[in-house]
Amino acid sequence: MPHSESWRGRTADALGHHAPEILIASIVAVVLLGLKPLPGMLQFTAYAATFGSVITTWLLMRQHDRRLCEQCMLSMPLNPAETAARLRRRFWMAHTGSEPRFLIPYSVVLLSSNFATSTIGRGAWAVIQLTIVYLVLAYQTHRRLQPWCPWCSEGGGGDHVEDVPPVLTPDDRQRI
Repeated sequence: MPHSESWRGRTADALGHHAPEILIASIVAVVLLGLKPLPGMLQFTAYAATFGSVITTWLLMRQHDRRLCEQCMLSMPLNPAETAARLRRRFWMAHTGSEPRFLIPYSVVLLSSNFATSTIGRGAWAVIQLTIVYLVLAYQTHRRLQPWCPWCSEGGGGDHVEDVPPVLTPDDRQRI
């Protein structure tokens, strides 16, 4: 039985399709747990469940990206080029977010914000952690609208025009 026909496969496909939203909810849950801790072992259990949710949804999202999804096709905008032009910043973020000159400082700030203990520091920590939500949205937008991404085109500007091959005249002679 193919993967998507089994109950488990359909569930994994559905969760993979909605994984970015689940991942965003998990990120928000981590921030809320950091700002308003739960009592005792409930806090540890909530963190463990959230961590498990983040890892699972990330893996399901990556698996989902490797297949053609009917739900994704149905949710495509009617004018994807216009939508891509409007969401240009997300495309930029999807491309530059993986460059070491941006990734390393961002990771340092993201990780070091965990050591902020004052009230103002915890507020800054929450804002810094919530920037991950925009990264997930940028990745999701890029995944859905990649054919219209200006940075994926040759030269990085999106102005690349395919050269049309010359039209060959029909040749009735048989080649030897």
